[in-house]
Amino acid sequence: MMTETVDTRELFDHLDETWHALMNLVSSVPETLVNKVPFAGSWTVAQLATHVTKSNNAIAQGLDMKGTAAKRPADEGVLRLRKMFLNFDTKFQSPEFITPENKEYSKEEVITHLENSIARLKNRRITADLCEVINMKVFSEITKLELLHFVLYHTQRHIHQLKNIIQKIEEKKTAE
Repeated sequence: MMTETVDTRELFDHLDETWHALMNLVSSVPETLVNKVPFAGSWTVAQLATHVTKSNNAIAQGLDMKGTAAKRPADEGVLRLRKMFLNFDTKFQSPEFITPENKEYSKEEVITHLENSIARLKNRRITADLCEVINMKVFSEITKLELLHFVLYHTQRHIHQLKNIIQKIEEKKTAE
């Protein structure tokens, strides 16, 4: 059995900065544009934020799960997650349980739900044993530390997409 101490200060700082950037971007989009489809096959700003919210809530549930002590370094899968999610040329299909509904969203509601999901993760990251391994359907075996890195890279990926969506919406608006 492996006992390890994990310095999370840098990870938590990166998460906080990333969440702040995400909230600023979503908040910057006018209510009239949060449900605009920027291009064929794309999510709207509201749908993207809802997807991140659903993902955050699923990860918070994972952090609440009872795990077992890792028999490997708790951060062993971090580099693989980083390479996978920060490769913007790779397209992913969202699992159905975190796919947003195709509907009109209220900006205020989207922001409130996103803030709540972030608050849940901030709370769980402090109480969870990050060296525990859990089994989640989407990841199979993963440590809770790797889950938090997934949140970081997943959110950074969606910030990249959100900037593109916002740019396309503004270009469309200018062209009208």
